[in-house]
Amino acid sequence: MSSQTENPPIKIIIVEDQKEVREGLRYLLSLDARIRVLKAFDRADSLLESLPALVFPDIVLMDIGLPGLNGIDAIRRLKKSYPQINVIVFTVFEDEETLLESIHAGANGYILKNTKPELLLEQIISAASGGAPISPRVARRLLEEIQRTNEGDEHENYGLTGRETQILRLIVDGLTYREIAGRYSIAASTVKKHILHIYQKLGVRTKAEFVRKAIQEKLV
Repeated sequence: MSSQTENPPIKIIIVEDQKEVREGLRYLLSLDARIRVLKAFDRADSLLESLPALVFPDIVLMDIGLPGLNGIDAIRRLKKSYPQINVIVFTVFEDEETLLESIHAGANGYILKNTKPELLLEQIISAASGGAPISPRVARRLLEEIQRTNEGDEHENYGLTGRETQILRLIVDGLTYREIAGRYSIAASTVKKHILHIYQKLGVRTKAEFVRKAIQEKLV
């Protein structure tokens, strides 16, 4: 009898205009039994047109510099119509402007194309489990930019409780709901309830917005 994985595979759609990159990424991801690549597109507008007829993805890997509709505008449209889809930017751009614009658009993660294959797989798995993967160099740039724009500013704590503040810090550090639950010996459903309250207090909807606001408002 063949063994089966405990969880269903993570369903992914790739949007990348360079054929060799697109097919290489499809091949790499298809080697992992935890991942199922549903389809790969060379244009974002083709994805948006086809999505209603496709198996619903868990994650969309989105390039930025695309012909026609660019990746950032595509993220805005995707998150407006399908907020439950995790959209991870997969790009060569690491400048602050592109990074911040992607996060404002609703991106759930930001990974550089020079990321090592094994780390890329780990980051995708993390995103499917509630993480917000950001390449280390990009995270450093984001932190530096936020620190520059907020020097000397004082911010409120939004009425967060002590436990909510603890959980907020762990989410920013990249821990999943289950890992946080294990840290405090509480149920994952309790963690989710705390996170829902935090989202409501901060006035955010996506994890990327949550992480950025937590750093920007000096809540960590």
